[in-house]
Amino acid sequence: MSERLPPKEMAKKITRLLKKQDPDYGYLKKVFAQVRESLGLKGKITRAKKLPELLTDDEMKCFCEAVREENHRVHTVMIKLLIYTGVRNSELANIQIDDVDVKRERIRIDQGKGKKDRYVPFPSSFKGELAQYIMSQKARRAHYLFETHRNDKFTTRWIREIVSRYGKEAGIEKRVYPHLFRHHLLTHLARHGIVDSKMQLVSGHSDRKSLSVYQDLSLGDVAEEYQSAMKDFPDL
Repeated sequence: MSERLPPKEMAKKITRLLKKQDPDYGYLKKVFAQVRESLGLKGKITRAKKLPELLTDDEMKCFCEAVREENHRVHTVMIKLLIYTGVRNSELANIQIDDVDVKRERIRIDQGKGKKDRYVPFPSSFKGELAQYIMSQKARRAHYLFETHRNDKFTTRWIREIVSRYGKEAGIEKRVYPHLFRHHLLTHLARHGIVDSKMQLVSGHSDRKSLSVYQDLSLGDVAEEYQSAMKDFPDL
């Protein structure tokens, strides 16, 4: 099989050919639709996903200060878990008290039926606060880590509204939502040299290109690097 031309070179060749036809947009659309059909290409063309605009260091400090000033224990622990672990909103809502292994500094994330569960680490510095919170939740016979006074688990909508409110109280103009902290953490870990295959253990992303490496790793391989990277994480 001959080597592929670089996309830029291929585009030049196609452009030279099409210029002779004096094409308009409608003509080009039909030509490329026919090309796709001839090559047997199916599905829609998708644009590459862009990383959302992250909070700046100053914005993160303002956000955390707003949380501290409110001094709401449940909200504080909830937001710290979002920031420290990078779990998805739905995953956070479904964490049960028994999923938290304080001693080993990790939380089990239920991936759903037929999927292998994963474990996410949390900073050693957060261990004591989380342990005390869990004790208080057990005293009120809570099942989930975050529940209302009626012992209903927090909904994803409720979590989203809480995070958004603190963002507004902090005077942050951009939209602040739970998933933003996931991007923030993974960016922080990447800057500290934690490779994609190891970050998959924390994030739960699936990537076929690195599956062979991913399968040979365990959380123990990344835990030490994670703890090291979190030492200079902004104080919450």
